[in-house]
Amino acid sequence: MYLLRRLRETAEATPDRLAMVEDGRTLTHDRFWRLICACREDLAPRIRGRGIVVAAVTRRLEGWLLALAVRSLGHDAGVILSAEHLAVFETLDVAAFITLANADPGFAPTGVPHLRLPPPSTLRIDDHAPLPPLPTPEAFGSQILFTSGTTGRYKAYRSDENGSEANLERRRGTYADLGDDFRQFSPDMVLTALDMGLWTAAANTWPRQAWCEGGTVVFQAAGDLAGAFRWPTLTHAVVTPWHLARLAAEPAGAYPYRPDLQLIVVSGAVPHWVARETLRRVSSRMLINLSSTEAGGWARTAVRSEEDLRWYRLDPERRVEVVDDAGVPLPIGELGRVRVAMRPGRTREYLGDPASSKTFFGDGWFYPGDLGVLDGRGRLCLHGRATDVVSIAGEKRLIAPWEAALQEKLACEGVCILAGRAPGEDEKLHVFIESRRPLTRAVLEEAMRTTLTGFTEVTAHKLEALPRTPTGKIRRLDLARQLFGPAPAPAETS
Repeated sequence: MYLLRRLRETAEATPDRLAMVEDGRTLTHDRFWRLICACREDLAPRIRGRGIVVAAVTRRLEGWLLALAVRSLGHDAGVILSAEHLAVFETLDVAAFITLANADPGFAPTGVPHLRLPPPSTLRIDDHAPLPPLPTPEAFGSQILFTSGTTGRYKAYRSDENGSEANLERRRGTYADLGDDFRQFSPDMVLTALDMGLWTAAANTWPRQAWCEGGTVVFQAAGDLAGAFRWPTLTHAVVTPWHLARLAAEPAGAYPYRPDLQLIVVSGAVPHWVARETLRRVSSRMLINLSSTEAGGWARTAVRSEEDLRWYRLDPERRVEVVDDAGVPLPIGELGRVRVAMRPGRTREYLGDPASSKTFFGDGWFYPGDLGVLDGRGRLCLHGRATDVVSIAGEKRLIAPWEAALQEKLACEGVCILAGRAPGEDEKLHVFIESRRPLTRAVLEEAMRTTLTGFTEVTAHKLEALPRTPTGKIRRLDLARQLFGPAPAPAETS
């Protein structure tokens, strides 16, 4: 694998350059490479048969050492944190389950070999010995990632094409095309991925890019996110809207303003107030990426004005369409479902979940669940979700439990919840209520207060009838169009 080759080349050329910083603890490229090889040697006789090797660890250093060692042995690797993560592997072929002797997670699968190991970072290595060679043969397993954006529950996705030299070169080219709107990659790259877990696409893609450049990755625990931004040589930061909101809430002086720090925002829309505070207090460079675990990136926007928080510039190398519920492309300016053409060689299914695979992959397309509008000038504007999931500051929430709870509390015929953003506004939660009887303001406000969480603004709309299919399923796309067309009547209270 190209990443392993680059890690060894950097360890040989600049052994004392930092490869990783985790909560202030540093690791050079020389020791990083030696620990990967030592971990590989330790694991080789312990893992028998084929299948996924799942490791439950909390520290990013231990997770990366285990993942790279396992994959260098030809196995797929999954790094997890919780029992909820582990449940995703119940129907999959798991070769071994790894925990660390000093950190029992309190859960384990049944019927799977359980390896209790010392932390890989504590393995004994000889710093003065010749640098270990690349593993042979170069059979390299995949990384198993989790995604919840389409359904709100975790699904396993095999990421097996991003680590090639061709794909990393393509990424360099994509960002080079942004010119001065993006701080370009270089061997001096120092990137923070904050507290992101190895089960996420961003926490795999961006550290890998930094290491292939010969750079450094800084990880920081959630309790002190500002600590990463105090690292003196930081050049890039991959963040979510939630991270930015947390930074905005920090007191003045908690971290320095860095005008040349490149912020790369993933996993959702950035509220206007968060963007303003970020540009004022963190950095003047903010790039928002529109991407998914399944399809990679397909659009981005460099934030220079409030309009840039709504409109994304489509990647000219990607094919993106807006279609109706039947998959027919819609005219420019009409709201519909976004779909993205999959790149050749990219996995087109969720592991062990054929039903979800059939729903969100089809005929070479991936349907991320977003609603959007094309402007005919190479730009896309998103207007919430077409699926039963809303995104709140980058965190995906299932809305079906909310809808069911509100329908019960209001004793109404139906409830549909959408999240969206009108021009000049932050993202709001919209609750559509189908009720033939009046609703008192007190009842309505109490029901929403005790049910809905995560949004500062919620607007209720009372309709004579929710738009439905012949089988009674709510037409969410029709409701979304109402949000950005003639406004539905406010909820009638008495």
